[in-house]
Amino acid sequence: MMMSIKSRSLLALMVSAACLHPVAAAAQLRDRQSFDLPAQDLGDALRKVAAQAGIELYAPAADLAGRKAPPLKGDITPREAIETLLHGTGLTARFENGSVVILGRAQPEAANSEVAREDIVVTGSRIAGAPSAAPVISVTSEDIRNAGQADLGEVARSLPQNFGGGYNPGIGNGQGAPNENVNVNGASTFNLRGIGPNATLTLLNGNRFAYTGVSSVIDVSAIPVSAVERIEIVPDGASAIYGADAVAGVVNILLKRDYEGVSATARIGASTDGGNVQQQYGLLGGTSWASGGLLAAYDYNRSSAIRAGDRDYAGAANPETMLFPKTWRQSLLLSGHQALGPDVTLAVDLLYKKSRLHSVTGYSLTLTPDQLGLDNVSTSEIFGIAPSLSAELGGDWRFKASGFFGTDRTGGFSELFFGGTLLARIDKHFFNRNLALEGGFQGPLFALPAGDVRLAFGGGARRNSFFSESPTGDVERRRDNLFAYGELLVPLTSPEQQIEGLHRLSLTGALRFEDYSDAPSIVTPKLGIVWEPARILRLGASWGRSFKMPTLYQQYSGYSAIYGRAARYGSGYPAGATIVFAAGPDSRLGPERSENLTFSAQLTPMRGLELTAAWYRIDYTDRVATPIPSLVGVLDNPLYAELVTLNPDTADLAAIIEGSLLGLENSTGLPYNPANVVAFIDARDRNIARQRFSGIDLSMRYRLELEGGKELTLSVAGSFLKSRQQILPGAAWTPLAGALFHPSRFRGRGGLSYGDERFSLAAFVSHMSGLNDDRQAVRVRIPAYTTLDLTARVRIGKGTEVSVAALNLFNAEPTSIVTALPSDTPYDTTNYSPAGRFVGFTVRQEW
Repeated sequence: MMMSIKSRSLLALMVSAACLHPVAAAAQLRDRQSFDLPAQDLGDALRKVAAQAGIELYAPAADLAGRKAPPLKGDITPREAIETLLHGTGLTARFENGSVVILGRAQPEAANSEVAREDIVVTGSRIAGAPSAAPVISVTSEDIRNAGQADLGEVARSLPQNFGGGYNPGIGNGQGAPNENVNVNGASTFNLRGIGPNATLTLLNGNRFAYTGVSSVIDVSAIPVSAVERIEIVPDGASAIYGADAVAGVVNILLKRDYEGVSATARIGASTDGGNVQQQYGLLGGTSWASGGLLAAYDYNRSSAIRAGDRDYAGAANPETMLFPKTWRQSLLLSGHQALGPDVTLAVDLLYKKSRLHSVTGYSLTLTPDQLGLDNVSTSEIFGIAPSLSAELGGDWRFKASGFFGTDRTGGFSELFFGGTLLARIDKHFFNRNLALEGGFQGPLFALPAGDVRLAFGGGARRNSFFSESPTGDVERRRDNLFAYGELLVPLTSPEQQIEGLHRLSLTGALRFEDYSDAPSIVTPKLGIVWEPARILRLGASWGRSFKMPTLYQQYSGYSAIYGRAARYGSGYPAGATIVFAAGPDSRLGPERSENLTFSAQLTPMRGLELTAAWYRIDYTDRVATPIPSLVGVLDNPLYAELVTLNPDTADLAAIIEGSLLGLENSTGLPYNPANVVAFIDARDRNIARQRFSGIDLSMRYRLELEGGKELTLSVAGSFLKSRQQILPGAAWTPLAGALFHPSRFRGRGGLSYGDERFSLAAFVSHMSGLNDDRQAVRVRIPAYTTLDLTARVRIGKGTEVSVAALNLFNAEPTSIVTALPSDTPYDTTNYSPAGRFVGFTVRQEW
């Protein structure tokens, strides 16, 4: 049978672009690549993108005939490149099984066209397609499934650059400095470099979302993992781009777009040593049409507790103490976009989560917790909605306006038992409300021989409100801020110029101004350079300043004023001499500031192989800290002279006492007499500490196509970290990395996967170097820790996938540490998990 001309044209397009098997190509669709195409025929442009990405292209030639494509330049995914080329043509793209199908009859570019260009979200820049001077770490949905990870908290804790301390479920008692590692409501967070979870800015589709608890953090476990397309992490300061909190870096969670179909997932698993029985059920549905799309995801998860009695390394704790709490969580996510005309698109993301956590701590080894112990229940309800409106203004200029409204209600209670009776019940109520409005423009200013100089600028306003109730007093505070930003991209050389040693060279600069209602104005700059001596090698350098505001709870929850005998704090004082000291939060706190420097290199010597190395340094100053770790002998130590006021004025003492939470707390047994006060010690938190972080990140990823459509993927990543801290000027520097309750000096993870579209096998090895326990006179070395994870997935019939995961296959266990009390958790919960070997079984059905 003779083929029609249209059929032959379609086949020619398909064959010319068929470079990879669909499984490999599906992975390629999610990876950023560097595109630099001149304006040309649309069919030619699509073929070049498909050939570079190694994907199959199906497109009727008649629909492409006579169509012209605009220039395409920038570091974007192949999917984003194709959708950009199709803008305004009336054609749409459907991506499936490593191929792209072009749909729709060609129509003239008329005013009534309903297709508007999709926003391209670029992590680390406001300019679409701008190259990043710092490496971008990408974790795809396929990576998450291969690793057997059930939520984004597990993804975060598996990254070598991330630290499990800070604000995460399973954080135990007595884990380092007070309030540094806590678990208020079971939330999970990213904590890059171990600088703190609120020093890593987490975004959803490029937008901020609701804070949770008391630490101004984003609970990533609220986002159903089935709805995630990929996660992009830029471990480099970015306050000049995004504002506060981006000290350690930015994490951008990108959702699936134009998902077609419905899938249901059921997962059950448990730890082989007992406890941690997990049940997870999820639904994902989506549809798309010529001018828009809608995605909906629901996730239900519950897990039983892990008790100390089930773990032999936890013998120093009460057997009924929960090392990992009992949790329950359900989440709902909606994401949609709709073209309102040829050049205007409306998009909305909505997220809702409700969760409950239950933990029990025994205060004795022999008595049950309901005789002597603490029973804690925490609840959390999160809601957030982020609408945005983008418009094409002509001349390649674009405008985008976005907003966000979100709330978090954390509640619950703690019941203290003594002698078998309820001694006290303490209710807790924390409420966060976040509101943001922002608008920005981006487009070309003028042309250089290497391309357009592009500018992004804009501004907006944010309001964060916090309220808490506690027996010591309520906190109700609000922080408003206005901001304006500008970013510039200057291309100096491009590949078509064919300059030896200057395949590509570009400069970027950004400046941001922030004005706060409770702090001085802040200006943060950032500079970057990207140099490609050759097509296979990219070198980058980035310098900038970043900052983080203290949390409202940290700043305004109040301090205590204590009346004590002077003899306890210094020598040579008579028996009747007294002191007053203040300790706790201080409303005078200001922003913490950092200076970040990163050098990076990325080498792609052959198809499928990518090698990346980066060196970074972060000088973090004005960190909020308690200036006096111990008050013993403080009056005799010249290091603390600036914190001590001798023979204080009576009026000043009265003001200190009046401003405290509970008034003067008397520990002397004597009546208060200001005439006997020989010193006032100001131990309230202040911007006084300095921290330095430096290290090297290394990664390698290699994809190899095999016969029969199989693919082998090898990935290795490692992070070396050196960090130290100086509490106040003149004090000794103390190590952070490599110390107990802090990140290890090295973390690495390697993975190997093999398979095709019908089945896959994957293995992952994670390694963490040892830690030093310096809490006693003689240092104790905590040995290194290594785990092996195995997963297998197979498709059965039409649309059914069954997977089995064995995580920590050899059941590596935490090392026991010395504790002072039975209520203290007897291992480092910031670096180790009590789960042990976990076996999970998952069934997924797609329609």
